[in-house]
Amino acid sequence: MEEKKAFIFGSRWGIDSEPYWEKNIEKKIVFVDVYRDIPEGSYIILKDKSNFIKLGISKNCMKKALISELKIFDDADDAKKYNIDYDEVVMYLEIDKWLEPVNLELIKKLISDSYYRIKNISQIQNYENKKLFNEFLKVNNLEELDLTSSNNHENDLLNKCQELLESNYNLILTGAPGTGKTYLAKQIAAKMIFGEDKNIDKMNDDEKAKFEYQYKFVQFHPSYDYTDFVEGIRPVKEGNSYGFERKDGTFKEFCIKALKNYKPIISENDIKGFCEYIGKYIQENGSFPIQNISEKENKSPITKIEFNDEGVRIEAGTPGTGDNGFSTKTYKDILKYYENYINNYINLKDKKMEIFISSVGVKEGEHTYMHGFLHAMYEYFNNKPFVFVIDEINRGDINKILGELFYAIDLGYRGEKGKVETQYQNLVESGDVFEKGFYIPENVYIIGTMNDIDRSVESMDFAIRRRFAWQEVKPEDTADEILKNVKINNAASVLNGFNKMIADKDALGEMYQIGASYFLKLNNYINDDKVNDQESIKEAYQKLWDNHLKGLIHEYVRGKKSGEEIFDKIKNKYFDLTGINCKENNEDTAE
Repeated sequence: MEEKKAFIFGSRWGIDSEPYWEKNIEKKIVFVDVYRDIPEGSYIILKDKSNFIKLGISKNCMKKALISELKIFDDADDAKKYNIDYDEVVMYLEIDKWLEPVNLELIKKLISDSYYRIKNISQIQNYENKKLFNEFLKVNNLEELDLTSSNNHENDLLNKCQELLESNYNLILTGAPGTGKTYLAKQIAAKMIFGEDKNIDKMNDDEKAKFEYQYKFVQFHPSYDYTDFVEGIRPVKEGNSYGFERKDGTFKEFCIKALKNYKPIISENDIKGFCEYIGKYIQENGSFPIQNISEKENKSPITKIEFNDEGVRIEAGTPGTGDNGFSTKTYKDILKYYENYINNYINLKDKKMEIFISSVGVKEGEHTYMHGFLHAMYEYFNNKPFVFVIDEINRGDINKILGELFYAIDLGYRGEKGKVETQYQNLVESGDVFEKGFYIPENVYIIGTMNDIDRSVESMDFAIRRRFAWQEVKPEDTADEILKNVKINNAASVLNGFNKMIADKDALGEMYQIGASYFLKLNNYINDDKVNDQESIKEAYQKLWDNHLKGLIHEYVRGKKSGEEIFDKIKNKYFDLTGINCKENNEDTAE
């Protein structure tokens, strides 16, 4: 069974129309957007204007079912009362285990205008207050949802990082130790690869295979060098003899794989192949989903495609609404549209209709469907982003590791225009994709992570820094996600108060705050049967201080003026927050 989600369904076909939710409940079904994925076991809530009517659990999603076959309405006239075409092809969802009552006050608190839109279906996905939602489920005798990565603050950070990476191709996550930068980098990579938020701990086998193919993780360290990263001479054994040959490094191997999955230039035969793919998809699924001009998924799917030596024609739109789409376009025209689309339009943030029409060159009325067709074509040929994560990027000598890639890594020189001859270029074999020079393909994205205050690592010069976008990961950005499984209830509030003390102008400053991963270690020092015992909790906090925090704070204040005084302030605040007796710990001093 897939991960549970929560959805709210409307109960009218229009604001002033007659409600149909009673029929929904009677037949234990609800109507679904034509191509909306509702996982089995999801929670379903019906909304009738300001009232939340019922809540149930999704059992089965049926596609391409005629309303007449559902026998929801007595006849066509009955269906017309709700502005429904009697022969319209829809999906419906079977509901099991209907429960009542719905706690109206809780659901009203949960739903806010920031993410609930008045439509016939809306997924609850930005859980700004996930505890409130699970309280709602508990009141209604339902199992709590696993809301991994559902914290609104963290979702905002994830979305921002994705935008930065898409715009700059190179991103560094920096911040205090223990803030989960490495885990966040992996989340960003998953969102880039799958095009949506993906729980990296709950991937199925197919998803894992796709992710591992398009993702690579390395960690820099003082011994890591150019031969590990780009290429170098390595010993080889042939029979009983030994020799040396040029070997690709980790990053170059990754770029070769990415290049094989990147096709910036297409031909007429490529378009025909794409049309064949759409035709088969329609045969198997009823229609082919496309993204329209306003970025609403599947609003106007392709229902029919015709192509021959003359060109391509599609019919699209919501089934039953008539013949829409675009008239026959020659392959030459489509190649021209596609070139304009990927060169002038694909990267525009403001996707207004007039921009698209003037840029691509299609007439108004067909532009929505042409946009969807071109976007689907782009996805088909180019939607394989490859994400390379460099953990602890400043622990290695990055100038030495990159070598001549210092130039090619720049966003302005991605692709063949950034081609460079490597130190071993004369040894590159004939037929190698980089035979005439190495470059970083345009579908390769790089994420680095680093702790910028660590005094024991290499510093990055400004020329390298300007080639990356930078995003600070603060403790509060990831605390909820990291501490969701911590056994001690007040861990988050203690961490927050502790960091406020560290960030004080008379202490160390914001950049020295610590991440929630340190407080996750509390689980190592307390048993499940003692999580409510105050003395056991104090003991766990004491061990956290002795074994993890004390040494870190010592290192932070080492060499600073008034270091001992700062250390004592931070220590005393921690003991005050955790209820530990300070007198028993007066042996702690800054060295």
